[in-house]
Amino acid sequence: MSTITYHKAGVADIELLLDQRVAFLREYWGQPDAAAEAALRSEMRLYFERTLPSGEYISWYALADGVVAGVGGMAVLQRPGSFRVADGRCGYIMNMYTPAPYRRRGIAQSVLDRLVESGREIGLQFFELHATQDGEPLYIRNEFQKHGEPTYRKFFP
Repeated sequence: MSTITYHKAGVADIELLLDQRVAFLREYWGQPDAAAEAALRSEMRLYFERTLPSGEYISWYALADGVVAGVGGMAVLQRPGSFRVADGRCGYIMNMYTPAPYRRRGIAQSVLDRLVESGREIGLQFFELHATQDGEPLYIRNEFQKHGEPTYRKFFP
């Protein structure tokens, strides 16, 4: 069994984060054309360069003997407050991905724990996410509750 180590991502880890996000999206949506992938990588690179240093995005990743074994991220969002969360701050958990050879080893659980702990350290009281069907059991085990309101989206070309 490989030794698993966990690391908080910084600017030096941007390429790792990009590669893992693209791997997840390929698995979930299929192979994009080269132009779409290049555009995504460019935009995500700019996003990570801005948000990792500012703390607006927090990411943890796992290495198994130097190979990426899992990753997850959290966008720290500011919204108007509510009765339940007066300051309106939210940790939006995203980019959770474990490559197939490392699944079912507790890596996603450990990454999720670190993300929530990092959020709690900065005072977050509220976390949300969108789950894939494969990821849903992890979040249910961790007492995330399915929200009853539907999400609506509108995209423009």
